[in-house]
Amino acid sequence: MTQRELKREIENTREHLNAAIKNEREMLEILDISRQLDDLIEKYLELGTGRRKFNS
Repeated sequence: MTQRELKREIENTREHLNAAIKNEREMLEILDISRQLDDLIEKYLELGTGRRKFNS
């Protein structure tokens, strides 16, 4: 996935998260969306800096 595609996906996921919070969705659903957003942001940053993710 390119940075442009990731950026678009981040924006879509952020909107989805905001809607879930606004509509008072279940906390587990909100947490899941938040984790997805975190993962996308991490991937975006890794692409931008050329860093590799190391599992701990």
